[in-house]
Amino acid sequence: MAVEQLVLNIRSKEKVTLLKELLKHLDFVEIAEPPKFTAKEKKILAALERSANEVTLHKQGKTKLKTIQQVLDGI
Repeated sequence: MAVEQLVLNIRSKEKVTLLKELLKHLDFVEIAEPPKFTAKEKKILAALERSANEVTLHKQGKTKLKTIQQVLDGI
């Protein structure tokens, strides 16, 4: 049996609670909660996002990245 996944963006916290309660009563629906990240994990994710943004800007010619030697030298 094929499984379909839906992602819902709900703007009202009260409506989220109501919707979850409704969905709990449907035996064919499984609610997957988003993962909870620790402060350290959030910091790592933010650093990865900044790095990805730097690479994107570099590819667009808007910034120049450091060489590996500059990184190793701490420049």
